[in-house]
Amino acid sequence: MDEKEPLISIIVPVYNVEDYIEECLESLVKQTYKNLEIILIDDGSTDNSGKICDDYVLKDTRIKCFHQINQGVGAARNKGLEVAEGELIGFVDPDDFCDLGMFQKLYGLMKKNNTSIACCLRKDMNQGKIDLGGYIFQEKEKICTRMEVLNIYTKSMDWSVCNKLYSREILKGINFPEVNYAEDFFTVFRWINKADKIAYLREGLYYYRMNRLGSATSSRDDLLLKNDATLMQLKKFQSFLIVLNSERLKTNFDIKYLHSLYDLRCNIENTEYSEEKITLLNKIKLEIKNLDMYKNSLGRSKCLKLFLLDNFKCGYSLLVIWEKLFKNIEKKIRDKIKVK
Repeated sequence: MDEKEPLISIIVPVYNVEDYIEECLESLVKQTYKNLEIILIDDGSTDNSGKICDDYVLKDTRIKCFHQINQGVGAARNKGLEVAEGELIGFVDPDDFCDLGMFQKLYGLMKKNNTSIACCLRKDMNQGKIDLGGYIFQEKEKICTRMEVLNIYTKSMDWSVCNKLYSREILKGINFPEVNYAEDFFTVFRWINKADKIAYLREGLYYYRMNRLGSATSSRDDLLLKNDATLMQLKKFQSFLIVLNSERLKTNFDIKYLHSLYDLRCNIENTEYSEEKITLLNKIKLEIKNLDMYKNSLGRSKCLKLFLLDNFKCGYSLLVIWEKLFKNIEKKIRDKIKVK
């Protein structure tokens, strides 16, 4: 091992992932970059995840495991940051895994270009299909200024914390939200806002498992909490952009925010009636109304869906029927084209 290589701390928040955690950990212990500290935060798992983590501690001295009561992924990551000793920090989710050369390549990219953040593409795995995810560009390597990256991110809202390597210095003073279900996009954005430049590698090195069984919230209360927390983070994000005083960034974000609000609205429409649901719906409706100037960006289809939801008590049922009908028509058209 090169003595000049800095220690990289990899933080893995663990909760009920017994079917996936071994694949994740194998991809970390076999990294070509050897000077690693692998920090596992068992966030109150009720399956065998905690035991598997403890077994790996005995196998590899670079692994440390901390057990805590369930507090959510943000609190688990913050605990990892608190105990991490590395000059560089990476995050990996326990149901994902990494290319064995990921951290070697990200460190090399960071060192070569003297940046405080290095990023790679993701390989998004969804029902047997693998697609590249993240900011995709033509060059093999690309160096972006802070404002270029902020502009890209406010357009895409592609905020993965896990396909990046960070200098510890850039993370100081900014932690993850500890509200259960809160997303990490605002945290990553603020880290990027502290960097002078960011290095990108056009190579999919992080394997992201999409829509895995058990990852989605299952109860009505969980779904409402998740969407309420997401709305809260988006509002904080909007306020932060106002302080940055960049009209371009705010416009980019507001358009993406409107699309996110539409998704949140649809997410909770099929939940059972409750006071919490009505309160959250009213918040979302007000936010959508405040962004009325951008409604054309939604397209005719989504605008029609919002009209149905706003004006008919059975609006969600009509929406589902309309979507099924549209998909059937689209399928018939594609089938006819194939035949020709």
